[in-house]
Amino acid sequence: MIPGALVVSHGDLGEVLVREATRLIGTESRFESLSTVGLSAAEITDLIEQKIGKEPWIIFTDAPGTSPTVRACAAIKKGQAVVSGVNLGMLISFLIHRNRLSVKELANKMIEDGKRSLELWWPQS
Repeated sequence: MIPGALVVSHGDLGEVLVREATRLIGTESRFESLSTVGLSAAEITDLIEQKIGKEPWIIFTDAPGTSPTVRACAAIKKGQAVVSGVNLGMLISFLIHRNRLSVKELANKMIEDGKRSLELWWPQS
């Protein structure tokens, strides 16, 4: 089965990232977001578990050590993964490669591609 992606974040960040990735690549099934605003820790975990079940999913979160990441780690099962520090480059790569890679291979590629999308620029003068 093709892995799904759930972007769990504070505020609307996940929704915006999913919307922009699908605008660039095209509409995809099993590619969704979840905001944690106003939710308790238990509610976050329950919503993630309801969404992903036991099927292959990668949960992307906005920052390591935060409630989205901690609750996603509590919710995953075998064949699922959590990748924190989500960015648009990761999600575009996910959509491009998810048809041909396992969850483990795909999660590792997301880390690699997410790092590759970071650059630092300084003024010329």
